[in-house]
Amino acid sequence: MALSSIFPYLPSMLRGFRVPEADIGSWAGIISASIAVAQFLTAVAWGRLSDRIGRKPSLLVGLFITMTGVLLFGFSTSIPMAIIARLCVGVPANVVILRTVVAELVPDPDMRVEALSFLPLAWNIGLISGVTLGGILSEPAQKYPSIFVKDGFFDRNPWALPNILIAAMALAGAVLTVLFLDETLADHKDRYDPGRELGEKLESFFKSSRSNTKSRKSARARLYLDTMVSDEETIRVVSNTPPSWSQILTPQSVCTVILFSISIMHRVTAEQLISLFFATHLRAKLDPIRLPFHIPGGFGMNSFQIGLIFAMCGITEIPIQLFVYAPLVRRYGNRKLLMVTAMVDPVLYFGIPYLLALYTPPSADGGGGSNNLICYSFWCLLLFVISLNTVLGLNSCLVLVTNSASSVRALATLNGFAQSLASVGVGFGPGLFGSLYSVGQKGEWTTIPWVGLTVVAAAMWIWIPQVEERVSFKETIVGDTADIRDIGCRTEDRCGSTPQLVAQS
Repeated sequence: MALSSIFPYLPSMLRGFRVPEADIGSWAGIISASIAVAQFLTAVAWGRLSDRIGRKPSLLVGLFITMTGVLLFGFSTSIPMAIIARLCVGVPANVVILRTVVAELVPDPDMRVEALSFLPLAWNIGLISGVTLGGILSEPAQKYPSIFVKDGFFDRNPWALPNILIAAMALAGAVLTVLFLDETLADHKDRYDPGRELGEKLESFFKSSRSNTKSRKSARARLYLDTMVSDEETIRVVSNTPPSWSQILTPQSVCTVILFSISIMHRVTAEQLISLFFATHLRAKLDPIRLPFHIPGGFGMNSFQIGLIFAMCGITEIPIQLFVYAPLVRRYGNRKLLMVTAMVDPVLYFGIPYLLALYTPPSADGGGGSNNLICYSFWCLLLFVISLNTVLGLNSCLVLVTNSASSVRALATLNGFAQSLASVGVGFGPGLFGSLYSVGQKGEWTTIPWVGLTVVAAAMWIWIPQVEERVSFKETIVGDTADIRDIGCRTEDRCGSTPQLVAQS
């Protein structure tokens, strides 16, 4: 939500900063890129930090830094202040820690696919909820004058309300983390946790029967061992020595990380370009459409309308995530799903600007209704397919990255590296294509950003043929000192047939 909530109102915010209309796309890209720049600089370090102090403390620190940056952005009065605020939001790479926590909590690879799929679900819900909140709650004094008085607090600070709400959610997330999240880092599992102890007391208060902490931990350990040893795969006992970079960045890991980064880049960039496209003023009569490359202007929507559109996309993605992705991945695998989305995405991006050619701006006599109905129908279809591809494509990339790790101990750093590289794309994409959008609106080639985005999405095919579908590593704790794992393998090979325990120093 912190990432996407600014998209609907950022053009209006920049107009409030007295930015010329033709330069709004460029500055929108720069501000959006700030969060990615910070993540690029800190993601790997954040993963390493969680290996030292634990997953839970890292998450808590990140949530409070995010809350600070969100509030600062809500009260920004200039472009430099807005950029600094977005840098603060990007410093904590909590998504890196969350992926690692899920992988450590769910050692079975089949269960892990479904567990990891909830992270993109949460990402998509947060992404769309952020856009919705930003569109509906920004400038509340103008949209809801009966509730928010003119010249009042929220009239003087028109961008504060959605950011205050998101900061409150971050605070609630921190409280839930303190009370109910177990530490998953092997070296810190037995560390005393007063917050978790309080959470267990609250749980026992609301539940009539509750096992004590010791039985809960032993049951969890038994579940891990039963899950691990029952499979017919090779198992190794390894030490807790941190893996080297050569063990972390295997050829397969590098390939999947690149694909994940490109996928994140073109999807986030597309969302911003679509927001700009919706918000751009209607074309002037003196600047008509000249196909095939000059389609000036946009749809002239306000932030409220843009927020509602993305809210509908979010509602669409939830059932896709819950009921469509898992059956498809069981039948076809993540690699094939990624291939399908990589074929469709470039076609979608290339066709977006031409929908404006079907749109007739409203006139005094209400003309253009039939053309607009066709345009809106195509938009609904296009946004549905984009939502479908977002769920299937991002889920597939995320699982492929996770399954490419050589062990759980390599996963936090691998996720940090993946997030860092993805941040380059997220920062580079909106900044570059936002500038291209502004250049196109000023000149004769308004389709430039969409053609460029088409090329980026198609570039995934450079690496897709190198991807292997794998049954990932599996790892858990035996006693207090050792890990059990097997080395990742191709699904068709299944890594052997007889469980073995092999000591490795």
